[in-house]
Amino acid sequence: MEETTNTATDTPAPPEDLTLVALTPADMAPAQAELGVWCDRKIAAVQAELADLEANLETAAVAGLKLRGISAAVNRTAQRIVYYEKLKAAVEAGYVVVPNFPVRLFAVRVKRDKQRETTATYGHSSAFDAKPELLPAGTGRYVDERVFTASEQYEEPADFDKTKIVTRTRYTSAGYDVVDFPVALVKPAVLDATQRAMGLKLFDQLGIVVNDVGTDPIVVGQLLDPRGRRRVTFFVAWWLDTASL
Repeated sequence: MEETTNTATDTPAPPEDLTLVALTPADMAPAQAELGVWCDRKIAAVQAELADLEANLETAAVAGLKLRGISAAVNRTAQRIVYYEKLKAAVEAGYVVVPNFPVRLFAVRVKRDKQRETTATYGHSSAFDAKPELLPAGTGRYVDERVFTASEQYEEPADFDKTKIVTRTRYTSAGYDVVDFPVALVKPAVLDATQRAMGLKLFDQLGIVVNDVGTDPIVVGQLLDPRGRRRVTFFVAWWLDTASL
């Protein structure tokens, strides 16, 4: 596949999309190599797009024009470069793309040093969900996907009758957010592979593939597209207990 350029602007054209097929384990290495080359071309194309946007931003600033729209486009494009750089890094680290199975998360990568303080009146509020921050590779730390909470009870007048007192529960984020691996009695090799993936600080989030019996978990890492339209799932580890067959 030859790389093409736009001769009018000398900006690299977006790379052609690939359809990679692997029918045997031996087919995986060539497919991974092709995907790595595609990532290089995609990064170059988006970098050229970012350079054009930054030039437009500078021109708009000099002309005294509004910058909000152009600034937002610059930020989005810069995030896309980070996304494709992580995709390339994952391929180079030997991780293989797999389908986007239903996944139960157990770790997300964030920049904060400690758990944020949050209060809600419902213990299962989405306010207590930790969100991946789509960081560059090698930065941040992994925390549990669920912010741990402490609860306390308090009394206040009822909404329907202020003469009556009701007891309510308030949930407040606690100071604990260490990743809790969700499967008991997991094989050491699976934990080692998971710890390696977490040590790379590459994936935006990690989880296990949901199944009906809760055994033989497949551990996967995921990269999230900053545009919110897609995610890429990579195989991290798996074990098979023949007792489940």
